[in-house]
Amino acid sequence: INIENEINLLGRLIFNFFKLPFLKHLHKKQVEITKSHAKDHLRSLSILYKNSSKVKELIKKYKFENTVNYGCCQKFSIGGIEYSNLYLEIANRIDNISKFQDFKSFNSFFEIGGGFGANVDFLLTNFPNIKKIIYLDAVPNIYIGTTYLREKYKSSVIDYLQTKELDKLEFSNNNNLEIFCIAPWQIEKLNIKIDHFHNAASFVEMPKHIVKNYLKYIFKNNLKSMSLVSYSLYDPNTTFDPYKLNEFFENKLDTHEFPTAVPDLGRKDIYLIKKNS
Repeated sequence: INIENEINLLGRLIFNFFKLPFLKHLHKKQVEITKSHAKDHLRSLSILYKNSSKVKELIKKYKFENTVNYGCCQKFSIGGIEYSNLYLEIANRIDNISKFQDFKSFNSFFEIGGGFGANVDFLLTNFPNIKKIIYLDAVPNIYIGTTYLREKYKSSVIDYLQTKELDKLEFSNNNNLEIFCIAPWQIEKLNIKIDHFHNAASFVEMPKHIVKNYLKYIFKNNLKSMSLVSYSLYDPNTTFDPYKLNEFFENKLDTHEFPTAVPDLGRKDIYLIKKNS
């Protein structure tokens, strides 16, 4: 809404020019207009999600618990219950992947680039058979995800402070829920079995040598199945073609396209699936 919050130090120095008395009102007006447009945009999205037949189908099929906590603004309401747009998109992705993978058969799950932990939360809410989680993300994002998941899953969340001195990261030999929230460099310490690995969008935003390095360690940990999801509209200046992800797997992954949770938006996601080995 306020461009001043999005610019670097040099930009802020230049922006001070717009704080002069005869220009200050222009900036204030810009913020007011942008805020109005943002509210209209969120209101329109809310209507689209609320009226989507696919969204209604997903709400009947899956559980959604406390998805709009902590200031969620992209949301809608059905039957007096508020739902997060993001959680519905996550449900849509899992529902599409479930056409090829049986999430009810998984005990362990590994995700790189889990945002603030919403995908892990959705899976644990709907698939209680999943007991062992590795959630890896960049710093400081991993702290946000750790905090979000700990609010609900308490001591089952094992954070960086508990693992930073360990030589190996291993799941306990029991059926208790364990959610390891780890930093990128800790992937080298993993000694686990992975029933399913998942990445949504972030691989295509990384340099290719970083992706290759991640995959090297992922495959060392007895990987059974995998799902990669990416948006079809991408900026070649900041990301690479999501279809090229298949080149890391000798083009052996199955490729699919599915619309997002609100087909009327005209958006689709690209799925690359490695079936159970």
